[in-house]
Amino acid sequence: MPKVSIIIPTLNRAHLLRFALKSALEQDYQNLEIVVCDDFSDDNTSEVVESFDDKRIIYIRTDERLNMPDTFEFALSKANGEYITFLTDTCYLLPKCISKAMEELKKFNSHLVMWKNCIYIGKDWFEIQRKNTLYLSKFTNKSDFLNSKEYLKRFYNNIREPIIPKSINSLCHRSIIEKAITKQGRFFLYPIPDHTSAATLLANTENFVFIDQPLFVAGLTSFNIGASQSFNLGKSAQDFLKGFEGKKMEEIAFLGIYTTASLIIKGLENVRRFYPDCPEINMKNALLEIVDSLSKLKVYGAQGIENYWKIFDDYVERYHKNLKTEIFLKKIKSFLKWKDVKIIRSNRFFHNFESIIRGMKILRGEKYGFNNIEEAAKVVDAFNKQK
Repeated sequence: MPKVSIIIPTLNRAHLLRFALKSALEQDYQNLEIVVCDDFSDDNTSEVVESFDDKRIIYIRTDERLNMPDTFEFALSKANGEYITFLTDTCYLLPKCISKAMEELKKFNSHLVMWKNCIYIGKDWFEIQRKNTLYLSKFTNKSDFLNSKEYLKRFYNNIREPIIPKSINSLCHRSIIEKAITKQGRFFLYPIPDHTSAATLLANTENFVFIDQPLFVAGLTSFNIGASQSFNLGKSAQDFLKGFEGKKMEEIAFLGIYTTASLIIKGLENVRRFYPDCPEINMKNALLEIVDSLSKLKVYGAQGIENYWKIFDDYVERYHKNLKTEIFLKKIKSFLKWKDVKIIRSNRFFHNFESIIRGMKILRGEKYGFNNIEEAAKVVDAFNKQK
């Protein structure tokens, strides 16, 4: 039975880490090691790890605060498993995640597998009516064997492509990582390790397995960096930037615009430098995604984005005049869309409407009996078994 390393990077989230770590330890796959990488936390992270008292846990701590890609890279260097996956401290693995992934790898004779996730919105979330809810997408419980180059092309065409094997929703053989390091000098490229790892994994494989079943719960909390970058550029988003002190914003995000879309674009550009046959980014679609990101931030009251709009408009005027009309229309549509979304999400009577539009179940904790991500995961597990 090959050893699997579950790597958990963490920073000042001891209250969330205990759930993620418990989910790793409760996997029904036996040959595991769990590498907890503490990025110089100043809370009780070490005490939480010690409280589990399990020999499978390897606790490491950085000597100083690192940026996120460097933290992931440091943690990876300490893993000993033949197969590797990452678990962020806001998320939760279902008990059969690793065993199911290993089973599908063997079935398809593959070295890379990814799985679906669902989203749990925690009780500290800023949208009152969405607190303690579970978003569960439709799934088939089937697995498909997909062409990596085709999905790499899809990813560069549409940075929101949902089927991409990130380090946090996949299990890969160490040989893929070593192959990538030989080409890139490291595995995790700047600025966001989940998306750059996806492009890297696709660029270094021929095929991968996609399990259309939610095997982990992605937690959405006020501590979630990606959510903060998407909704309000608040404390978590600013803490993310602290790891890149000394670097210009243009080195971190496309055009120096701090949005999720711009970070993804920059990451894809960084990966592409190492692969001559890598597709080009569809710049039209990428620019439209930046518009959508900025519109969302505006609707949700993020501060200081006016300068980003100016930078964006100047760039379009200089290099993409042919897209000005389409971008103008996109601005209107995105602003109205996010205004409507905000209204719908502010009233629970509209949750069924959102559920229909998005084609997913939206489950409320008080109805289904969950109050945290661990209890929400049990509800997901029950839905899996009903399929």
